[in-house]
Amino acid sequence: MKINKFWVTKHVIKFTVKGRPPRKSTKSCWSSEGEYVLKLREKALEALKKEGIDHFSGPIKLELIVFDPDITPRKDRSDYHGDLDTLVAGVLDSLQPAPTNPDLGMDPILKSRNDIDPARPLIIEDDSQVVSIVAKKVKSDNVHYSVLVDSI
Repeated sequence: MKINKFWVTKHVIKFTVKGRPPRKSTKSCWSSEGEYVLKLREKALEALKKEGIDHFSGPIKLELIVFDPDITPRKDRSDYHGDLDTLVAGVLDSLQPAPTNPDLGMDPILKSRNDIDPARPLIIEDDSQVVSIVAKKVKSDNVHYSVLVDSI
């Protein structure tokens, strides 16, 4: 964010990812959802480069829209992709640096790319920067999701 005597430059990034978002699990999305974390971090990095910023350092607003054919039924359904709160938490965890806990068991797929290194804050330094969240599920045959991050 650029600040001078007369104005503050706001940054907004938006990107879409094919497939479902990473889910926050009992252990960590970093160990159990590597494929989904990787896809999210790749698209987030592309959006950051396009906007010309490294990451957001101040407060942000997050908007998450999940497009999925089965948005509510979950009992005994293997094709159910997750509750909205679990998906929001997985996305936020994936956009900040991974925890440094050695017991975490990082998915090896995430260690193979220096540009999206798990130690790097990709969009945010910490999810405490999030001051507003708008999230929803939309019925669609094409599973994907869109993320919008807006500096406040």
